[in-house]
Amino acid sequence: MPDLHFYPDDPADKDYTFSVAEFEIEKEDVFHLKNLYKMIHDWMMLHEFYPATTNELTKDERVETLYLQRILQSGNMEHSIWWRCEHTPRNSNFYKFFLKLDFITLNMGTKEVTIKGQKMKTNSGDIIIRSKGYLMLDYKMAWRKDPLLKHPFIHRWFFRHVYAKQIDFLKTDLWVTTYKLHDVIKQYLEMKTPYELPKPFHPPGGL
Repeated sequence: MPDLHFYPDDPADKDYTFSVAEFEIEKEDVFHLKNLYKMIHDWMMLHEFYPATTNELTKDERVETLYLQRILQSGNMEHSIWWRCEHTPRNSNFYKFFLKLDFITLNMGTKEVTIKGQKMKTNSGDIIIRSKGYLMLDYKMAWRKDPLLKHPFIHRWFFRHVYAKQIDFLKTDLWVTTYKLHDVIKQYLEMKTPYELPKPFHPPGGL
């Protein structure tokens, strides 16, 4: 896998970036991979998570920043896919949510199933989805370029006192949003969630 840099992984930004929520889902079963992919993409657009534009190194304008596919001798496939997207709460000039999604599939093949008397082609295999959500401060780099505000003592004091309640509120907001996505994916894959969810727009397994 290529060694690519994606903001906010740079340790230099640790004072401005908070890791808020993360999850991992693994499912080995029959499900429709393309429909799962589309469902997550639709959820992202609905919640206004768009391609990350804060990456000054890659200048990437796509949600999907990596797509690798390997065909096995059996004809089945394996995938490694990265999504990098962001949301600006209330059009803020200072705060931003950054969401990383990594998809891995193993031994993914096609399978024919019968649904309501009709034969349909779907997929069978193992999928792993890992996600991590960050709250990013000063995403326009205004503080970090200011001779006074960029001083560690100054910005830490502001973040811990002046903006503390707002930062805590945004952390909670991002945590809830991240786990809404977690629950939607688990529901789609017919996995148990800690509480009852509304009936999904997409049928379970995408079938």
